[in-house]
Amino acid sequence: MGHLRVVRSAELQSSEHQARGRGSAPGEPPQVQLPAAASSSNMAEAALLALSKISFYLAGEAATFVGTKFSNLIELPNTVQRVRRQLLMMNLFIRKTGALYLSDELLKGWISEVRMLAYRVEDVMDNFSYNYLQYKKDQLLKKLGKGVNYAVVFSGISDELIQIEKEIVHVSMLKEQWLRPVQELLPTQVHNSELQFPQYSMPQFMKDEDLVGIEQNREQLTKWLRSDARDLKLVSVCGMGGMGKTTLVANVYEKQRDNFTVLVWLTVSQTYNSMEALLRKLLELTMADSDSIELGKKKSEHIDNMDIFKIKTKLKSLFGEKKYLVVLDDIWNLQVYERMRDVFEDSKNGSCIVITTRKEDVASVAPKNYQLKLSPLGLNDSLCLLCTKVFPYNNFEPEGPKKLKELATDTANECNKSTPVNCPAEVRELASAIAKKFEGLLLEQCPAELQELATDAVRKCEGLSKAKSTSELLDLANDILNKSVSLPLCKCQSEMQVLAVNIAKKCGGLPLAIVSIGSLLSTRKLIWPVWKQIYDQLPSELEKDAQVRGILNLSYYDLPGELRNCFLYCSMFPEDYPMPREKLVRLWIAEGFVVKKGDSTLEEVAEGYLMELIHRNMLQVVEYDELGGVNTFKMHDILRELALTVSKVEMFGTVNDFGAIIQMDRDVRRLSAFRWRKMKNDASKMKFPRLRTLMASETIVMSIPSILSESKYLTVLELQVSEVTTLPASIGNLFNLRYIGLRNTRISSLPDSIENLINLQTLDVKSTNITNLPPGIVKLTKLRHILADRYADEKQSQFRYFVGVKAPKGLSNLEELQTLETVQASEDLAEQLENMMQLRSVWIENISAAHCSKIFKVLSMMPLLNSLLLSASSEKELLSFEDLKPTSAMMHRLIVRGCWDGRTMRCPIFEHHGVNLKYLALSRCHLGREDPLAFLASRAPNLSYLRLNNINSAHKLVIPADSFTHLKTLILMTMHDVSLLDFGDGSLPSIEGLYITSLPKLATVPQGIEHCHCLKKLWLVGLHEDFKTQWKDKGMKQKLQQFENMGTVVRNVQAEGVNWVANRSSKT
Repeated sequence: MGHLRVVRSAELQSSEHQARGRGSAPGEPPQVQLPAAASSSNMAEAALLALSKISFYLAGEAATFVGTKFSNLIELPNTVQRVRRQLLMMNLFIRKTGALYLSDELLKGWISEVRMLAYRVEDVMDNFSYNYLQYKKDQLLKKLGKGVNYAVVFSGISDELIQIEKEIVHVSMLKEQWLRPVQELLPTQVHNSELQFPQYSMPQFMKDEDLVGIEQNREQLTKWLRSDARDLKLVSVCGMGGMGKTTLVANVYEKQRDNFTVLVWLTVSQTYNSMEALLRKLLELTMADSDSIELGKKKSEHIDNMDIFKIKTKLKSLFGEKKYLVVLDDIWNLQVYERMRDVFEDSKNGSCIVITTRKEDVASVAPKNYQLKLSPLGLNDSLCLLCTKVFPYNNFEPEGPKKLKELATDTANECNKSTPVNCPAEVRELASAIAKKFEGLLLEQCPAELQELATDAVRKCEGLSKAKSTSELLDLANDILNKSVSLPLCKCQSEMQVLAVNIAKKCGGLPLAIVSIGSLLSTRKLIWPVWKQIYDQLPSELEKDAQVRGILNLSYYDLPGELRNCFLYCSMFPEDYPMPREKLVRLWIAEGFVVKKGDSTLEEVAEGYLMELIHRNMLQVVEYDELGGVNTFKMHDILRELALTVSKVEMFGTVNDFGAIIQMDRDVRRLSAFRWRKMKNDASKMKFPRLRTLMASETIVMSIPSILSESKYLTVLELQVSEVTTLPASIGNLFNLRYIGLRNTRISSLPDSIENLINLQTLDVKSTNITNLPPGIVKLTKLRHILADRYADEKQSQFRYFVGVKAPKGLSNLEELQTLETVQASEDLAEQLENMMQLRSVWIENISAAHCSKIFKVLSMMPLLNSLLLSASSEKELLSFEDLKPTSAMMHRLIVRGCWDGRTMRCPIFEHHGVNLKYLALSRCHLGREDPLAFLASRAPNLSYLRLNNINSAHKLVIPADSFTHLKTLILMTMHDVSLLDFGDGSLPSIEGLYITSLPKLATVPQGIEHCHCLKKLWLVGLHEDFKTQWKDKGMKQKLQQFENMGTVVRNVQAEGVNWVANRSSKT
C-alpha cells in the first residue's frame, strides 16, 4: 500500500494524482460539489409551483370566466397555456442538463433568469385568483360597477402575462445565443459526467493519533472483520455526510493485511458510467492487488476487451480462491450492490464486504448485527479534535482528558489504600475531589478548576513529611498538574476557552466541520477578536471549504425534486428546534410541496417524504412517540446552514431577527421570525407584498396586522406561543391561506371573516381561550384538521381541566376533515359526524350517559379511525361502552376518562378490538375489585403503552407470565387500593419505562421487577413508608446494577423520604 500520508480533513480525499487528473490543484479535494445542479434543482421546484397554479387555473371555471365576461380578454386562457408549455419544457431541459455543468456560471445565470420568471408567473396567477374571487363576491353583493373596475384589473393581468411570455421567449433565445456556442467551445471532458466525481479514488489514511471519538466504532468494526465466523460477512457503516465513515473504515482497512489475502477499495460515489464499467474497475483493482504491478498492467489491458459476462466470471473465480476484504465506499443506490453481489463468492473462509453510505435503506442490506450507525461527536471529543487541528505541533494527546481522569482516580485509590498516618484526611478528600471533578468532565473545565486542584494537591503533598506522604501520591499529583498544564487550551485566556467551546458546539459534532474550522484557526493569531470573527462567520467560512461544501452538497443534490423544498423548509425553524412530525407534514401540504400518489392521502405521502429525509440522514430523530413512530426531529446545524445558503440564493425564504427585517427585501416569499422580542416604532410599516409564509412563533406581534393587510397571497400563518390576542377581520381577504397556527396564544375568538378562507386546510387553536368556532367555519370544505381546546385548569386538579369547543351547526359539511380535536358532546353531534368518514383522530369531551349510544355507534362506523379520546362530563358520570365496536383495524390509540358503567371493562372494545390496540390510557375508570392488568393481558396483548391513572381496582395486581410482550411503557398512578404487584415470569420482556407513583399501600417491592432486563427508566414515588426498607433489604440497587453487563447501567438512585426514583440509561 506504500507510505501512509496524513490528510487534514475528517472525510478522506482522493489521491493527489487523481485530483490533478480531474482538474484540481495538487492537494485540493476533487470537485464533487454541484453548484449548477443546485440552481437547476431549485429552479425546477419554483417552476413546479408556478405550473401547479396554472393547472389549477386551467382546471377551474376561471379559465372561461374572463373570456365570457370581458370579450377583449378571450385569448387569456391560450396565453396561460403557452406559458405553461414554455415553463414545462424549460423545467425538463434544466433537469436533464443541470448536472453536466458543475461549475458553469453562464448556465447558473440563465437558470436564475428562468427562476425569476417562474416566480412572476406564480404571482400573476395568484393575483388573478384573488381578483376573480373578489369579483364573484362583489357580484353576489351586487357591488359590481360601484368600486373596482374589474375590466381594467383583468386587462392589466393579461398584459403582464403577455409581457412574461415575451420575456420567456427572450430568455429562451439567450440560451441559444450564448449557452450553446460556449458549450461547443468547452473541452470535451466537461461533457462527460463521469469525470465530475472521484469514482475510483484510493483514500488517504489518517494516523491513529489524529482520530478522535471513534475508538468504540473502530473496535467494533475490527472485531467484525477479525471474527472467527467463516461465512461471508456484509457490514455497513452509515452516517450523514462528513461524519467520518470513510475515515473510520480506511483506518481499520489498512491494518487487515495480515488477515486477508486480497484487499480492494472501490469508491462508487453518486454516479458511475455503467454497471459494466464499475465491475470492470473492480476486476482491475482485484487483479492488481492479487498480482505484481507488472503482471497487473498486462492483465488490465486484457480486461478492456472482456464483456460483462466474462468480467463477472473472472471476479467470481478470484473471490472464490482467496480470503478477501472489499470496501464499497459511498454507495448511494441500493441497486448498485444488488446488481454486483453475485460476484462475491462465499468460500466459507471469513471473507468480508464493507459498505459505507449515507442512506439507511442501503445500509439495511447488511444484517442488523453488522450495521454500524455513526453519531455526531460529543462535546468532549469535539473539543479534543478541534485542539489537534488548532495546535498541530503542540504534542497534544486527544486522549489527554481521559488519561487525566485515570490519574485522578489512581490518586484517589492510592489515598484510600494508605493508612490514616500515611495519607491525611485532607489529602484524601482533595484527591477524591479531583476524581469527582472528572465525572462528566468537559474539556473547557480543565484549565481553571483542574489546575487549581492539581496545584493544591502538589502543595499539600510537599508540605507533608516523608513519613506521612508516599512518593507515589506525590508523583501522581505532579503528573496531574503537568498533564493539565500541557493541555493547549490551558494556555489560553478564559474567554478564548469559552469561545473554543462555542465553536465546537456550533460544529454540531460533525468531524468534517470541526477539522475544517480547526485547520483554519491554526493559521490565525491566537487572539480573541480573530477567533470571535471566525465564530460569527462560521457558516460562510465552512462554505469556503471546497471539501465541506462538496460533501454536504452531494447529500442535498441527491434528493429527489419533491424533497428539496421540504428539506429547505426545515431550515425555517430555529437552530436545534425540535420539529413536531404532524405539524411539519401539515405545513408541507399547505405549501403545495406534496403531490398525491395513488390512493395515499397527502398526509401519508408527506410522512413518506419525512422518513426518506431521516433515512438519508438529512434530519435527525429527537424523540419517538409511544408507538415507536417519529415524534420530533431536528436538522443538524451544519446542514441547516447549507439549507439557509441555498434558500437565500434561490429566494426560497429568509430567516432573520427583527433588526434585520426592517431593511429586508420586500419581495421575500417566506419569512421565519422566531422569538422576536425587540420592536421598533416603524414595525407597523413593514410590507411584504409577495409573502407566502410567515412563521413568527414566540414573538411580539405588533406588526402582524400590517403584514396581513399587505400580504394578500399569504399561504401559511404560524404564530404559535406568540403574544397575539386578536386577529384582524382583514384575514378573511387572504384567499390563499391554507394553514393557521395559533396554538398556545391568548386569542379568545376568531373573526367571522374566516369563513372566506375557502382554501384553509389546517386550523390549530389548541390551548387558547377560544370557546366557540365561528359559525361560518362550516363553509370551509377543504378543512382537513381542526385542533381546538382550552385549559380550564392549568394545574389539572379538576376533572374537566381541558374543555373542547362546541361543535358548530353544519359541521357535517366538512367531509374532508381528518382531525377533530376537541369538541364537546351534544345531542346532535352523532348526526353531524355521520358524513365525516375521513376522520382519523377524534377527541370528544363532556360526554354524558345519554350521549353514549348514538355517538359511539357513529364512531364505530368510521373506517379510517386510528385515535380516539373520550372524556365524561364529570367524574361521577357513568359511561356505557356497549356500542363502541370499532370497525377500523387501524384504531390503535384509545384514551378514556370517566367511570365505566357496571364497573367492569368487559365490553366489546376489548373483547373484539383489543388485539388492535397499541396505546391505552384509562383515567378515573372505577373498576370495583377487577384486576385491569390481568384482564388486559389477554384482551390487549399488543399494547406498547399502558397508563392507568386514578383507578379503583383489586388490592393485588398480577401481570401474567409471558404477557405484554410488546409493552414498552407502563404507568400506574394514584391507585389507592393496590398493596401488591406481581410480575409473572417472562412478562414485560420489552419494558423500557416503568412508572409506579402514588400507590400509598404498596409496601413491598414488586415481585419479578429485577427480571425486566430492558428497563431504562424506573420511577417509584409516593409509596408506603416501609417500601424503602424493603428495597434496601432485598438489595434492589445491586440487582439493578447487574444489568450493566447487558448494556445498561444504573445512573442515579435518589431517595427523599418515601419517594424513590431510579433512572437507568443505556451505555452509548
